[in-house]
Amino acid sequence: MSLYFLSENYQASAATQGIPVLLYHRVGYSKDYLTVTPEKFNRDLVWLIDNGYQTISLAQFNNFMAGNSINLPKKPVLITFDDGYVDNYENAYFSLLNYGMVAAFFIITGLLWTPGRVSPENIREMQKKGMSFGSHTMSHRSLSELPLADVEEELNGSRTTLESVLGIPINSIAYPRGSYSTDVLKASKQAGYSYGFTTMYGTCSSGTPSLELCRIPVFSYDGSIASVISSRRYG
Repeated sequence: MSLYFLSENYQASAATQGIPVLLYHRVGYSKDYLTVTPEKFNRDLVWLIDNGYQTISLAQFNNFMAGNSINLPKKPVLITFDDGYVDNYENAYFSLLNYGMVAAFFIITGLLWTPGRVSPENIREMQKKGMSFGSHTMSHRSLSELPLADVEEELNGSRTTLESVLGIPINSIAYPRGSYSTDVLKASKQAGYSYGFTTMYGTCSSGTPSLELCRIPVFSYDGSIASVISSRRYG
C-alpha cells in the first residue's frame, strides 16, 4: 500500500480496515529504542491530525470491539503508552492536550509511588482531562513465565490498585513484554479483564480476539509515522 493511498484515500470503515492502536513507551531524550523525542511525538500527532485521524478513548475502543461503533470517528486511532514513566505526564500528556487528543496509559501499579514514574496525583489529573487507564500488572514480570498463583496476584492486585486510585472499573490490560499464554488469557478473564493488548503487529477489527489485541509499536529509530502505520498495520 502506498503512503499516498494511506494518507489521502483511506475511506474504508474501521470495521473492515481495523483501528490502528499505536504503542509508545517514553517521550524524552533517553538514548534507547523505546524513547521517542518530544519533537518526533509532536510530528506524529500533527501527521495524524493532518490525515484525518481522531484519537479515541479506551472506552470508545472497547465499545467498538463489543460491536458498538456509534459515535466512532471516521478514522479512529487509539494511542497507548506502556510502563507509566513520568515523561508520559511531563511530555506526552501536555502535547496531547495541546492538540486536543487523548491516549490510554497502562500502568505498573507497584511503581506508582516510585521516582521517575507517574504518581497517583498525575494519573488522576490526566483522567479528568480525558485520558484512559489500564493495567500493566504490579511488577512488569513476564506473565507466561510465572506460576499461576503469581499471575493471579499480578492481575488482581494491579486492577484493584488502579480502581482505588481512579475510582472507576478497570477492564483492560497490556501484557508486560507482550508475554502471555492460554493460562494467562484464562486468568485475565477470571480477574475481570475484557480486553488485553499484546505487542503483535496489526490493527484491531471487531473480529479480533478481545484478549489478544494487536498494536503498532513506535520506536526511536522509526521514520515517519505514516511509514510505521503502513508497514505494521497488517502484522
